[in-house]
Amino acid sequence: MAGRLDLDLYNVLTGFGWARERGELIKATIDPRFLLRARRALFPLPIVDRPGVVDADVFPPFRRRPVSAFEGRRVALIAGGGAGACVSLIGVRRAFEEAGVEPALITACSGGTIWGAMWAAGMSAEQMTEFSLSWHLEDYLDIQWAKVPRYAAAALKGFTGLAKGEAIERTFNERFGSLMVGELSVPLESIVYDMDRGTVDYFGSASKPDLTLGRLVRIAIALPLFIESVEVDGHLYVDGGIIELLPAEPILRDGGFDHVFGVNFMLPPQLEPEDITGWQDKRMGILKASRQAEQGVQLEFASRLRATLGSRLTIIDAADHRLLRGPAFYDLFIDRSRWPALIRDGYERATRAFDALRRAPRVPASPKSRKLATRGARKTPPTRRAPTAHA
Repeated sequence: MAGRLDLDLYNVLTGFGWARERGELIKATIDPRFLLRARRALFPLPIVDRPGVVDADVFPPFRRRPVSAFEGRRVALIAGGGAGACVSLIGVRRAFEEAGVEPALITACSGGTIWGAMWAAGMSAEQMTEFSLSWHLEDYLDIQWAKVPRYAAAALKGFTGLAKGEAIERTFNERFGSLMVGELSVPLESIVYDMDRGTVDYFGSASKPDLTLGRLVRIAIALPLFIESVEVDGHLYVDGGIIELLPAEPILRDGGFDHVFGVNFMLPPQLEPEDITGWQDKRMGILKASRQAEQGVQLEFASRLRATLGSRLTIIDAADHRLLRGPAFYDLFIDRSRWPALIRDGYERATRAFDALRRAPRVPASPKSRKLATRGARKTPPTRRAPTAHA
C-alpha cells in the first residue's frame, strides 16, 4: 500500500493474526446462539431479555482429602488470565479446600483477579459460586453506546474503551463494602499496565494497600479499546495480562515459598507450545503460525518461570484453552449459562493435580520458610472476612 512504512515483521504477523480473528468471527456469526447472546449483551431489550436463573449447585458433597506434602509449608498461587474461563478458579478453590491447602499469596491478572479477589477476601468456593452465578450481565459489564457518536465526532479524543468498568466495581463494593486490598485474608497482587508510561507494575496488598477491592478488580478487566482504562494517581491503567498471563514477580521476589501453583486458562496444557512443524505446506497454515507467534512471548515468560521454580511449580490447567479462541474469548464472559460447567471442570482438573501430589514426599521447606516457622507467624494487618450476604 502506497505511503505505508510500518510493514515490519511484527506488523505483518499482527496482520495475519487480524485476518485469522476475522475468519473466526465470521464462523461464529453463523451460529445463531452466539448472535443471540451477543445481541443480548450489546443491545438488551427490557422486556424480552429477562435474566435467566443459573443453578448454583455445582459441587459434589465436600470430601476432605488432605495433602500431607504441603503441611506446614508456604504455598503461593498464580491465577492466570482467560476472561470468563477464569470462573473455573472457583472449582480450583474447592479442590484446595478439600486438600487443606491455603496460599500465603495470590498473584493474578484479568479474570484471575476477579475470582482471585473473592478467594483472597476469605470467600469459600460455595460463597464464590453463589456470588458469581447471582450476577446479571449489567452487574459486571456496561456498554456506553450513547457516547460513541461523541467520541467519533471528536476523532476518539477521550476514548479509552467501549465499555465501562463501573458495573463490576459497584457489584464488588455492594458485596465487600470499602474493603481495602491491604485488609484481605490472603495477600493479593494483580499485575497492571500503565498505558501512559508503558510500564508494568503490581497493585495489591503490599503495593497499594489503600485501594478498594472493587477498584482493583475494575482495573483487572480494563482492556484497551474494549473496556476503558482506570485512573490511579493521575495515570491510566489496564489489565497487565496483556503483557504476562502468569504473573509471578511478587512470588519470586519474596523468595520464601516452598511450592507454587500456577493456574492456567489460556495457554497450551502444561505451558507446552504445540509442534506445528510443516505448517507452511498446509492450506492457511500461516494463520496457525500467527497464533503460535502471538503466544510466543507469553510462553517464553512461562518457560522462564518453570526454569526458575523447577519442581516447586505445579501447573493446573483449569480450563480447555481452546475455549478461548476467537470470539469465544468474549462469549465466555457474557454467557453465564456455561459458568457452572466451567466451575465443575476446574474442580475436577485441580483435584486430579492434587491426586498426583498426594503420593509425593513432603515438600522441602525453603530457608525463609524455616526462618518464619521458628519466629512464629509474621505480623500482618488485621483482616476482614468476606461478608456472607450483600450489604
